[in-house]
Amino acid sequence: MGDSENKEIVGQDEPKKTESADSGTKKQGGRIQKLKAEFARIIWPDKNTVIKETTAVVVVTVILGAIIALLDFIIKTGLDKILQIG
Repeated sequence: MGDSENKEIVGQDEPKKTESADSGTKKQGGRIQKLKAEFARIIWPDKNTVIKETTAVVVVTVILGAIIALLDFIIKTGLDKILQIG
């Protein structure tokens, strides 16, 4: 397979040339318009969804924290008893 065949398979084109410094200011305006358009397409969650998801995250974090603290206490107590015997 030749080089040109490989590009056709992958779907790659020749590298694009960089634009001059003058077109940079036009490009910035285009980027801002595209950014505004992108933000307009975002579907923001409503207040109830945010409250439910935040509550779920806090509850799961507290539960996991309690489990880790309990395991830490059990392991520490067990190691202290093992080391006192030895």
